[in-house]
Amino acid sequence: MELFDPSRDPRADLAAARVAAVTDGKDILLVFGARWCPDCTAFEDWTADPAVSAVLAAKYHLVTVSVGTARGQRDQHTDLDAEFNHPMVGGIPAVSVLNPQGKIRFDSADGEFSRARRMKPEELLSFLEAGR
Repeated sequence: MELFDPSRDPRADLAAARVAAVTDGKDILLVFGARWCPDCTAFEDWTADPAVSAVLAAKYHLVTVSVGTARGQRDQHTDLDAEFNHPMVGGIPAVSVLNPQGKIRFDSADGEFSRARRMKPEELLSFLEAGR
């Protein structure tokens, strides 16, 4: 699955995730990023890691938001960034973990994943576990 697809409607994806989350009690993993961003594509690769994909499937509904299609641009869906307390301020990919009602539990506003290409998938799992 290609994350950060600019043709997707993240508001519709988020609404569907909220409905599913209320039913099954999973949290929502909201990730802001872009196809042009090497750290975002590294993050995307992590989602294929068996340990990460198992945790995501068991505990989260993954919703990704494309923030721009041109290199270096973050000009798409800035309203969602603002709505969720500007997690992109520290860089992308930016992660917000939401409860089933869509309220922020914790996020990566400090830019934890803005250097994802130099990180390991286990660091995402540690971040998620620490925030719980």
